[in-house]
Amino acid sequence: MGKKILYYKHKSSPKKLSLPFPFDKTFSFKVACKEDYPLVVLDEKVLRKKLNSIRLKSKICIVHFSKVTKNNLQTVKKFDFFDYITDEDTKAEVMFKLQRARNFLACKHRLAKLEGHLLKKNEKIEEITLVDPLTGCYNWRYFLNRAQQELNRSRRHLHGVSFIGVDIDNFRQINEIYGVKVADQVAKDLVAILNSSLRKEDVLSRWRGDEFFIVAPHLENKNVHKVAQRIKSKITSYKFTYKKISLSVRASIGIVSSPEDNIFNIREITNALSRCISAAKRKGGDAIIFYSQSKFKSVTEKESKEDVAVLRKKIEKMNVLLARDLMEMIYGFARTIEAKDSYTGRHVEYTAVLAEAIAKAFNLPPEEIENIKHAAVLHDLGKVGIDGQILSKRGPLTPKEREIIKTHPSIAAEILREIHGLRGAVPAVLYHHERYDGQGYPLGLKGEEIPLGARIVAIADVFQALVSDRPYRRALGKKKALEIIKKESGKQFDPKIVSLFLKIVKDMDIDGKR
Repeated sequence: MGKKILYYKHKSSPKKLSLPFPFDKTFSFKVACKEDYPLVVLDEKVLRKKLNSIRLKSKICIVHFSKVTKNNLQTVKKFDFFDYITDEDTKAEVMFKLQRARNFLACKHRLAKLEGHLLKKNEKIEEITLVDPLTGCYNWRYFLNRAQQELNRSRRHLHGVSFIGVDIDNFRQINEIYGVKVADQVAKDLVAILNSSLRKEDVLSRWRGDEFFIVAPHLENKNVHKVAQRIKSKITSYKFTYKKISLSVRASIGIVSSPEDNIFNIREITNALSRCISAAKRKGGDAIIFYSQSKFKSVTEKESKEDVAVLRKKIEKMNVLLARDLMEMIYGFARTIEAKDSYTGRHVEYTAVLAEAIAKAFNLPPEEIENIKHAAVLHDLGKVGIDGQILSKRGPLTPKEREIIKTHPSIAAEILREIHGLRGAVPAVLYHHERYDGQGYPLGLKGEEIPLGARIVAIADVFQALVSDRPYRRALGKKKALEIIKKESGKQFDPKIVSLFLKIVKDMDIDGKR
């Protein structure tokens, strides 16, 4: 409200205006229309010429008459102005009318500001409603609306439209093994890959956690395969990375085209995409399935029951074979490490005994105890990817060599997550170098963010390392090793696990025997 009042005066007018507020004056209609003057007092003579009052619509306008007449109010209403003053008005009356105009202007400004805030909030609400907050692409609500629009347009203008479904293979496994932060990064990286593979007119939406649907207008069946192949190739060759964790990802892709597939409503489109993706997953994933090329036969209840019975028998046989061969496989891996690093090969067996004892003291379920035991044997498996000269180096490691060593948990996780029977051990393998105080690697997890299995393997691993000969130092005695473990309680190790460990190891030899 610091801006002055403008008095728009006619050149022939002899009147002089006296106002209780500072004001500028002009003979130019252009100046009167400027934004600098939200409050304008107009000489009555300027109304007699053709005045474009629409250009003054955004302003508060008051007419200045020489005297009071019955036509004054009619003139003001005719031009849709705010009020009028006259030479006959007292100073107090003029002051009242101008102050009322200024107050109205202040209210108008506040209202405009509130409307601006409301518009921004509405835009934000619309964004929250239609945009996926993690990846920044559209969400399922937007897909449903846009996909139906494109279907209607394709029928009206007789052009094709295709829909592509991209589902990350084993995304739940990534979430369980690596954690939410890594899984979220995989989803964000995938969106970047998809966007780089699409045209400007294509629309990408996140249908659900690991599944993305694409609307591709004017793209027919014969051309959409090139797009899908490009997407698949980029995903396969990309290294998904979060901090020190690096992993490979595959995707199952489904394609539905209209009018080729004779599908014309959105419900049929989403069902068809889901069926294509399911078919790709049944083939082992990392595949492209066209709805037109696959025969999705309906299965009778009798056939379904027979298939389930056959499948159950196969699974039972596989479980027997797995249980028989799993430990042999695990220690085969351990022998692979021993060939690379003789210290590690001997060390893991003692570590496994300690880790199993701690897990049992926590009264964990048998399956979880087995996973921790397997993790203790395989926690250094990633060292197969580390240069042997670094592993056997007698002097201190360089910063670069330390960073190379820190990759071994991620290498191990990548190897083990492909083996179904060992997936339960992967979180403990991946995070056994995290510290309770958050200063560890690969993610810097803190406290109970670190999986329990990893916290157990960590303490068993360090204790066994302390009481073993290393290339760069002699083994410590049991008493000294326990002092170091106690000192690191709450720093490197979980205090609860330290307390249990001290009770367990008290009656144990350093080779893990009671």
